[in-house]
Amino acid sequence: MSLSPADVADPRHPGAVGDAPDTRAARLRRRLGLPALAGQGRIVAATVLDAFGVGMFVPLSFLFFILTTDLTIAQVGLGTSIATVLSLPAAPVAGTIVDRWGPRTSLIANNLLAAAGYLCYLLVDSLPSLVGSMLVVLCAERLYFASWPAFVADLAEGAELDRWYAFTTAGTNASVGIGGAAGGLLLGSGWSGAAVFIVAVNAATSVIAAFLLLAPRGTRTTAAPTARPPAAATASDSPLQPDRTGWWDSWRTLFRDRVLLALMAAQTAFAFGWLIPTVVLPVYLVEVDRLPAWLPSTALTVNAVVIVLAQSLVTARVVAYPRARVISWAAVLMLGSIALLAFGAAGRGPATVAVVYTAVLLFTAGQILAGPATTAISATAAPPEARGRYLSLFNLTWALSAITGPLLVGTLIEHHPAVFWTLLATLVATGGLGYRLAAHWSPPTA
Repeated sequence: MSLSPADVADPRHPGAVGDAPDTRAARLRRRLGLPALAGQGRIVAATVLDAFGVGMFVPLSFLFFILTTDLTIAQVGLGTSIATVLSLPAAPVAGTIVDRWGPRTSLIANNLLAAAGYLCYLLVDSLPSLVGSMLVVLCAERLYFASWPAFVADLAEGAELDRWYAFTTAGTNASVGIGGAAGGLLLGSGWSGAAVFIVAVNAATSVIAAFLLLAPRGTRTTAAPTARPPAAATASDSPLQPDRTGWWDSWRTLFRDRVLLALMAAQTAFAFGWLIPTVVLPVYLVEVDRLPAWLPSTALTVNAVVIVLAQSLVTARVVAYPRARVISWAAVLMLGSIALLAFGAAGRGPATVAVVYTAVLLFTAGQILAGPATTAISATAAPPEARGRYLSLFNLTWALSAITGPLLVGTLIEHHPAVFWTLLATLVATGGLGYRLAAHWSPPTA
């Protein structure tokens, strides 16, 4: 495996492979960080609609089973954990499906499977049925994370690929936020059928998104596959040739590639940084520093709004730099956020509030830099014939932080905060350095 020139050393200038003709409109679009959307309306509509449905369900994701069944909070938490662990082996299966049937077909299957899982939520009346229905939804999620980055990588490459990821990240965050507001209003209305209605809408948006993806895709916005950089397209440069080996041999070849292993290790460490806004801030600010509960909530809102407003614009400014370098810059910003929270969030008054918001803005800036770059690297590091399997492995790195992160927070942050912040900073720094190491190990390109 090798990283493409865009990932290692070659600047991805506006006229690079993958960009549209250099017209005035194209130059303006690139300055705004927008991809070429001509002919891609159905894809954008499917993405936005699906995200809206998910956003509606977010406020209800844990609460639904409390409201509609006799299960206790402890039972729902236990069932969620069991389903999450059981879904992990589905990731490599999802990768194989993507490589065999293609990312577009797999993405359609993901939407239909998710819709079936959400409809099964309406039938839950016991712990086993809770685990079963959640397992269906989580397996669909594993398939999504293996198919969606690969699907976008079939639409674009080079700087255009980063713009697509930035655009969909901003659009998805906006849709999730709007859907979340709509779901929250419905739940707060007092209507007894609100919870069931929200789940039904979520299932319906998944089905409609699948239907939209069935239509022929728009024209690819990049050069043909034959124009791929030699370092990523030549068999002699990459040990990954899974189409010439058996099923097990192809997986074994993936695990022998040190660039892949370095990227996986780097992202495993780096992913712990994403716990800051959703897990670390609420617990640390409210339970440890005894600050008002509205502070982490509004900080999370600031995080989401800034991503929606700034993601594409920032990506437009950094696409000229190697992705591994951009990720290392993001790691530095996140380390600054960690330092502010560790040393400046104690106390009361406006100064403390200002420190918290500054830390959130630093983290958000790092998140904006790293998001498209990490996704683009994960989608382009492996040859197309192995992309699904690689993405399925790469996205398991997020599962590790999702499972072990809350445990670390619960164990260390209250009684050993210095140890916790030091460990978190070490993980984020290791992730940033790991991406640079992977770029250094990648074979030199022509």
